[in-house]
Amino acid sequence: MDRSFGRIQLSPGSLIYLMVTALITFAAFYTQANLLFWTLGLVLGAFGVSLIAALITLNSIEVQRLAPSRGVAGEPLILRHYLTNRSNIPCFSIEIIEAWAGHRMGRRARQTTGPLEETPPRLNGRPFGWVLHLGPGQSIQAEAPCWPVRRGILKFEKIIIRSGFPFGILRKAVHFKHPAEVLIYPPLRRLNRQTALSLSSTDISNAKHTDRGGGMDEFFGLRPYRPGDNYKLIDWKHSARTNNLVSREMTKPRPPRMMILLDLNTHTTSHTPAAEPTDSPWRDAQEEAINLTGSLIREAYLHGIHVGLTVAGIASPPVPMNHNQAHRTRLLDTLARLDLTDILKNPPAPPAAPTVIVRPNDTTNHKGPGHELASILNVPGKGRWTSTQRTNPKHRTLTTS
Repeated sequence: MDRSFGRIQLSPGSLIYLMVTALITFAAFYTQANLLFWTLGLVLGAFGVSLIAALITLNSIEVQRLAPSRGVAGEPLILRHYLTNRSNIPCFSIEIIEAWAGHRMGRRARQTTGPLEETPPRLNGRPFGWVLHLGPGQSIQAEAPCWPVRRGILKFEKIIIRSGFPFGILRKAVHFKHPAEVLIYPPLRRLNRQTALSLSSTDISNAKHTDRGGGMDEFFGLRPYRPGDNYKLIDWKHSARTNNLVSREMTKPRPPRMMILLDLNTHTTSHTPAAEPTDSPWRDAQEEAINLTGSLIREAYLHGIHVGLTVAGIASPPVPMNHNQAHRTRLLDTLARLDLTDILKNPPAPPAAPTVIVRPNDTTNHKGPGHELASILNVPGKGRWTSTQRTNPKHRTLTTS
């Protein structure tokens, strides 16, 4: 973390304060009234106190950003800043602001780069935190919430701490270079309760059994007793014949499986994804297909479904089927890192035949504002579709049709 020199700036109300000071000065010397001279002394004294406070405050403060490694688009992302005061002078009313390259403080504040100026923007508003008091040698943790609005890598560059204590006439600001990255997942919607199971290759109610033991369902075979086996599974008749303990081994049910094929290829001759701008309807449909895939992965994990992922049309390695929290994180990381401009002409072979196909809909024939952007096709179900619509941005539940 690199620290830059502190800067003393005029606050937004400083111009009015200076104008009032000039008027009081003119009136005092013109009328020679004692009351106006007392008022002028108070005004200049307040300015002097503000200048002294700006010179000695925030000089020995250290700040460190504690950012999470991952977030979800459409959900709050909490940035935590750890502040330490190394001086013997207390600090009051400290503002903590995240900034990027091109940021300027003061009356002409602007930002030329960063997630707020991207098209479309990656953040809905600037992260902002506030600390009331930081005593000598004290450390404190402040929160600065923000709202990511789309998936991808969210980059942070620098932190600005500033304080206008005590009167807000002058403001001291210190810049810290503190780069960091947060991986933002696509929006995760809730599926209809039976949708995830109906899209899997095996339903729990009619689960088939594997040819391996280790479960607690149907009889599979006999094996020697192992320490720790349930005594209820001991076959006493065979044990009496062989004079050795023999246990019954039961079959293990096959968990439901779901191999998702995220097909981002265009299926029309009039559209080429590489030629489409980032704000085109086709790009919106591709993003919606990625959002649907993330929602499927989330629900599959909650229902104990083994899920895998293959992406067609975009360079991304296939992920075989599995079920654990680390595997879920790997799948969502893959979706978050997809680059829609990295087109792959010869995709690798998928690790398994897909059971679910998620693809963006054709954007050449719009049917009004309710046109569906993406759909889910259940391959074993011979055409069961799940779709999301464009009209209601707050719609967070998907149903089958």
